[in-house]
Amino acid sequence: MDIKMKYIFLDIDGTLFDHNINAIPESAYRGVELAREAGHKIFICTGRSCCLLDHVKEIKYDGVVAAAGAYVRVGEKVIYEDVMTAEELQPALEYCLGKGASYVMEGKSGVYMHKEIQDYFAGRKEGESGREFFRQKTVHGMDAYDPEKEVIYKFCLYAEDERILQEIEGHYKDKYQFVCSIPGGREMNNVEVLSMRNNKAGGIRKIMNYLGGSMEDTVAVGDSLNDLEMVQECGIGIVMGNGDERLKPYADYITEDIGEDGLYRALEHFGLYHK
Repeated sequence: MDIKMKYIFLDIDGTLFDHNINAIPESAYRGVELAREAGHKIFICTGRSCCLLDHVKEIKYDGVVAAAGAYVRVGEKVIYEDVMTAEELQPALEYCLGKGASYVMEGKSGVYMHKEIQDYFAGRKEGESGREFFRQKTVHGMDAYDPEKEVIYKFCLYAEDERILQEIEGHYKDKYQFVCSIPGGREMNNVEVLSMRNNKAGGIRKIMNYLGGSMEDTVAVGDSLNDLEMVQECGIGIVMGNGDERLKPYADYITEDIGEDGLYRALEHFGLYHK
């Protein structure tokens, strides 16, 4: 029996990539491969910027929603890009530093870390949260940032005291979205700061408009709060068993944990490949 083609949008961290083993589980590879063989389209849909996709380079996919919707690509064609200008960033980041937060900027070519958070990640031990991220070749200190050559899609803030981030969010609540999606470690709180114009669901809609497809034929799989809109708006919204408890009430289906073949089982549950 033929299966109607679906457009499957996969988050990376905690959905496709398991940080407990620092790898994509073999079952996830297999599930994605089987879904493609069944004729479905596979898209990466991540909060990461496009310079941080090495973790999924072995996966065959048809396009990318990166930087939580600020960068959208179908095949090799960029169909949408929304950047934060240096004029916008400088006063915002200076304000955040003044309040006691450190920051990481994510751009097209690299990630640029303020010295305080760079030192924090450098001091992490093997296997601890953030250590692997710090060692990626596209991650740099602020001295490598050239606003004349680089574009920035979003930034992340870090602070030991969560109240600092809450105060900053209150100050900028009408200008930016603040999404807590990736734990920075027990000693450090963090939050993603995004333009009000973008989210993952918006990126998915842009791809569907470009391809002439319907949102009814989309499948979203995620685990974090920055996956909320896509879980709500896609035809099928799937949340990983290891996902944020605040996200799960919005799911059409909750699968197993990533380490228990969660992605593979989710695709199997909805008949998205031939057995």
